[in-house]
Amino acid sequence: MLINKNFTLLWFGQALSLVGDYACGTAVLLWASTDLLRGKPYAPSVTAALTVAVSVVPILVAPVAGALVDRWDKQQTMLRSELFRAAVIGLVTLLAFLPSGYVPPLALLLCVGVAEALIYAAAPFFRLSRFVAISDVVPPEQHGRAFGYTQTAAALATIIGPMAAAPLVFTLGVRWMLAFDTLSFLVSYLAIRRVRYAAPDRDMENGGTAPRGRLPERREFLGAVRLLTGSSTLRVILTAAVLTAVGTGALNTLEVYFVPENLHASPGWYGTLEAVFGAGTIGGALLSGRLGDRAGHTRVFRGSLLLFGFLLIAYSRTTDIPAALVVSVLFGLALGALNTACSPLILQETPRDHLGRVMAVFDPISQLASLVSVALSGVIAGTVLDGFHGHWAGLDFGRIDVIFLAGGVSTVAAGLYSFAALRRRPAPVTAPAAPAETSTAP
Repeated sequence: MLINKNFTLLWFGQALSLVGDYACGTAVLLWASTDLLRGKPYAPSVTAALTVAVSVVPILVAPVAGALVDRWDKQQTMLRSELFRAAVIGLVTLLAFLPSGYVPPLALLLCVGVAEALIYAAAPFFRLSRFVAISDVVPPEQHGRAFGYTQTAAALATIIGPMAAAPLVFTLGVRWMLAFDTLSFLVSYLAIRRVRYAAPDRDMENGGTAPRGRLPERREFLGAVRLLTGSSTLRVILTAAVLTAVGTGALNTLEVYFVPENLHASPGWYGTLEAVFGAGTIGGALLSGRLGDRAGHTRVFRGSLLLFGFLLIAYSRTTDIPAALVVSVLFGLALGALNTACSPLILQETPRDHLGRVMAVFDPISQLASLVSVALSGVIAGTVLDGFHGHWAGLDFGRIDVIFLAGGVSTVAAGLYSFAALRRRPAPVTAPAAPAETSTAP
C-alpha cells in the first residue's frame, strides 16, 4: 500500500487514466495514418493537426477548469471526468466496429478528431482535482513521497501507454485498442469511487470565492495571478518550470541530431539515451520525495534546479556515448527531483480553495514554454545556426550543443536566483478576500 488506502486508490486511478490517455493518442494516430488516410498525400498534415490539438486543447481549457475545480467536489469531478472520457472513447469504439465503408473515412476522421479534443479537454479537470485531493488524503509530512509516486506513475505511463498501443493496434486492431482505452477509464472510475475522505466543507473553505451556478469570472483568474506575484516561492517555481520546459523541449527536439553530430554515434543510440534518462527521472522522483519530507522541499528544489542546469551544460559538452549515458541518468535524476519538489512547495504556499486556479496557471505556461522551445530550437538549428562552427576558450561549438549550452546557462542562473530568493522561508500568501457564498458540485 502506498502511504494509505485513499492515496493508493487515487494513484491507481491516475496511472490507469494516464495510460489510457497516451494509449488512446497513439492508437488514434496509428489508425489515421495507416488506415483512414492510407495513401493520402495530406495524411502528414492531418496527423500533425491531431498532435497539435492534443497539446493545445488542455492549455486552452486549463484556466476555466482550474476555476471550476476550486468550486466543485474534487472526487465527483474526477469521477465525472472519467465517465465522460469513457463515453467518448466508447462511442468512437462503436464506430470502429461498424463494417468497413459504413461511415465515410473523412466523416470518421472528423469524429475521431472531435473525440480526441474532448478527451484532452476533460484531462485538466481530472488532473487538477486529483492534485487537490492528494493534499487532502495525505498528511503534509508525507507530501513528498506522495508526489514522488505520482511523478513515477506519469513517467511510466508515457512509456507503457504508447508501447502497449502500437502492438495491440497491429495485432488485434484499433477497435480492440479503443475498447481497452474505454475499459481503463472505467476501471479508474471504480478505483476513485472507493476513495473515502472528508474534504474541508466539500469544498469551499475560507468562505468560498466563486458565485454558484455561474461561469468563472475575471476576478477568479486575477486572484490566482495575485497569489503568484505575491509569493517569492511561487514566482521562483514558475521561473524554474519555464526554463526547464525550454531546456527539455530543445533536448527532445534536437537530441536525435546531437547523437550523430556531437557524440559521433549511430542514431540508434538515441532510444537508449531516452530510456536511461527516463529511468533517471523515475529514480529522482522516488528518492527526492522522501528526502524532501525529511530535509525540506525547498532544499531539494534549489539543489535539483541548479544541478539540472549544470548537467545540461555538461551534456552539451559530451563527445562520446559512455559519457552521455552517465550524464543522461544524472540529468534525469535532477529533473525527477525538481518536478517532485515543486508540488509540496505549491501546496505550502497556496490556500486550498485557490489550488486549482494556481495550478491552471502553472501547467499552461510550462506547456507553452515547451511548445515554443520545440518550435524555436528546431527553426534556429535548421536556419540561423545551420552549418555553425565556433571556437572559444579552446572549445569547439556546433549548432546543437550551443543551444543546449544556452539552456543550461539560463537554468543555472535560475538556480542561483532560487538560492537568493528562497534563503528565508516566507509565510504562505493569504488568498484575496471574497464574499462568502455557497457552492455545489457540478
